[in-house]
Amino acid sequence: MLSMDDTIAAVSSASLPAGTAGRIIIRISGPQTWPIVEQILTPDKPFQKNRIADCRVHIGEGLDIRGLLYAFFQPHSYTGQDLAELHLDVCSAAADAILKKIYCSARPAMPGEFTQRAYLNGRLDLTQAEAVAEIVAAANTAQLEAAERLLSGRFSETLSDLRNEMLELLGLLEAELDFAEEEIEFISKDRACEQISRFQQRISNLLEGSIRCERIIDMDAVGLAGLPNAGKSRLLNALLETERSIVSDAAATTRDVLTGILRLDGLDCILFDCAGLMPISEQTALVDRMAHQASLTALNKAALVLFCVDGSKEDIETDVQMRKQIQMPAVIYVMTKSDILRPQDAAQRCEQLQQVFGGEFLPTSAAAESGLDALKQRIRMELLRLRAGDREHQDRLTINQRHEQKLQETLKLLAAADDEIRRDSIETGSMLLRQSCQLLSGLEHEDISEQILDRIFSRFCIGK
Repeated sequence: MLSMDDTIAAVSSASLPAGTAGRIIIRISGPQTWPIVEQILTPDKPFQKNRIADCRVHIGEGLDIRGLLYAFFQPHSYTGQDLAELHLDVCSAAADAILKKIYCSARPAMPGEFTQRAYLNGRLDLTQAEAVAEIVAAANTAQLEAAERLLSGRFSETLSDLRNEMLELLGLLEAELDFAEEEIEFISKDRACEQISRFQQRISNLLEGSIRCERIIDMDAVGLAGLPNAGKSRLLNALLETERSIVSDAAATTRDVLTGILRLDGLDCILFDCAGLMPISEQTALVDRMAHQASLTALNKAALVLFCVDGSKEDIETDVQMRKQIQMPAVIYVMTKSDILRPQDAAQRCEQLQQVFGGEFLPTSAAAESGLDALKQRIRMELLRLRAGDREHQDRLTINQRHEQKLQETLKLLAAADDEIRRDSIETGSMLLRQSCQLLSGLEHEDISEQILDRIFSRFCIGK
């Protein structure tokens, strides 16, 4: 582990293009922060705790630049140590010259080391530290809001409340073991199992009602669905404005899942096309079966599906059957090849399709490049609506893959603890419940043994 006694420094702002100037932030943290600051700058006034001071930063002989010094004193800084930030409007070369002077008394910070110190000094729990990385990686406002929700600590607070209740029960069970020879029942077997069942339900609700951080931090996937030759490949090329997919009048040309980034006015998504859906029977070739299943798997994992129907054909019975195989509720209906029909016929055909499928159809033509802007706008609005829906449910929390895995493991341990207690194996049940608490504690940082001892001695008059 890196030494906490070192003083570290680094540029903590975005890189500037070569030959340009802009706001650069240099961050310093550690025991030598203030001696270093006194060496490299002169404040206009003595700087105070958690205050901003105008200053002159010394770059070289007779060369100073104006800047701002943000002074944060331990333990109330981001890292929990003395921390200084220099905000300078300079070019990268000037920042490098300042850092060179700083590195005479400090070392360059390793990736994530400022946040690592914040975690080790108790300024952030592990969940919040992970959220910092997600904020840095956010590419748009929707992604940023998801990461900020993780950083806010609501998930940690929810876990803390749950863990405290589990510790209360564990304290009672361990007290039952410690005083087994006394005719005192601290908690009945049925009552203990009832509480464990509530813990399981709350964790299950947390898993089902939470938003996977990766789902929002990563770009949403939008899939094109429809029968072979429904015009999906042409539509993909038209939306992406590139020849990403092979276009052919022959059916079932697309075999693999083809993807591209669709730019939507500040909200990008992954648009993909896959093999056309088709009825499967015993006579269907193995390669077609595999392509059909791969398409369904990809579509049912997407955030949004564009279900395409060829507007020029009359028989849509198979289209209706294939639509039923898509489980995703978020679907935009698209009528392709509208250029083949007259405008009034296209509008009438959209109404007919709407009555059959129960959803509004957007007329499009990849060949004529018509309806594409309206479709892009609808995709953008639907993705924002889905994300806004997440924000509207304030009880929903943001979790990541690590959280989900530990919560699933906790559920298994709780189920095993319940079984042992029902078989009157209180000692084994307590051990499993302790492991459950340790798993939840592992999501943050906590010494569980001291907590349990404190609870046992505070709730019961041990020496009486």
